[in-house]
Amino acid sequence: MNTPLSRRLAAAAAVAAAVLSLSACGQERANPGAASSDCDTASNLDGGAYPRTIEKGAVKDAAGADVGTVVDPATIATRPVRVAALDQTFVDAALVLDTELVAYTTYQSMGDKLPAFLGASAQTCGGRAVNIGNVQTPDIEKLAGARPDLIVSAKVRHEKQYEQFRGIKLGSGTVPVVFSQTTGATWKENLLLLAKAVDKENLAKAKLTAYQDRAAAIGAAIKAKNGGTAPTVSLLRFMGKEDRLMQRVSFIGDIFADTGLNQPDKSADPKNDFAITLSPERLLDADADYVFLTSSGEDAATQRKAAAEANPLWNQLRGKITPVDDLVWLTSVGLTGAHAVLDDIAATFGVDPAK
Repeated sequence: MNTPLSRRLAAAAAVAAAVLSLSACGQERANPGAASSDCDTASNLDGGAYPRTIEKGAVKDAAGADVGTVVDPATIATRPVRVAALDQTFVDAALVLDTELVAYTTYQSMGDKLPAFLGASAQTCGGRAVNIGNVQTPDIEKLAGARPDLIVSAKVRHEKQYEQFRGIKLGSGTVPVVFSQTTGATWKENLLLLAKAVDKENLAKAKLTAYQDRAAAIGAAIKAKNGGTAPTVSLLRFMGKEDRLMQRVSFIGDIFADTGLNQPDKSADPKNDFAITLSPERLLDADADYVFLTSSGEDAATQRKAAAEANPLWNQLRGKITPVDDLVWLTSVGLTGAHAVLDDIAATFGVDPAK
């Protein structure tokens, strides 16, 4: 009989098997501090000491406010070189930081492999990475078998699996687990959080500065082309069960802000809402000089898009309708994805991409 107790016992047995598997693999590792790929180079390291503890509030803004809160302090004995990134924001971050990715989860819209927008780094630092299943249901045994020396994700993704992750052993110890609170709008802080764990904060800061400079240059070119005024923009996302109008506190909202494009707030709580559900009666709330559209790729989302286009209000939208890739604009949630969005924005407005 498949009772709740039997299911819990089966789950515990699977975790125990995974722990034993990883422990045995860990005993075979002669040097846990050595990279097993050529993507991780000494020139990218800050030279900080280990062990180190990643504490709550590990990443702060210029004013000293906590913007990179982690779930629990995590002590890391030696510098991690094999990272299991179980949310897309950390997959991107690991590759940006030239750190070997050994395990990742997938989303319905991205298929089974690492997405193409990640470019050459997906092969250089992620060529041997293992897909351990959907982001909602990662396979603990596959995770253990990938032999990570750091597991990183977000509470919003894997709060229920947190204790299971912390129980995975490597040799005589356990694999450290670093969880940020959330993802999306905190993509920059999440990059810095992982950088702190793998001793590459300077590399992360340099790459973020280069991104900020590029976003500002593209935004300035758009503004100049538009007579000195930044255009208004919106992003309408069609999903399987609802239509969403993305708000400022989101990955794409952050990019719009970095380029200086104006994204009107339509939320009752603009400081906290990453998106609002857009009913057919509120379709005109999506109006802007440029209305970007994405679809999550599900049949139902395609049907919702068709229904919106059949809405009598659709023809009252005054902005230029511009379809874009949902995987890049909504799911990527990282620096590589942000640069791909900047490519699209520069092309849409016909300005120099500032590469």
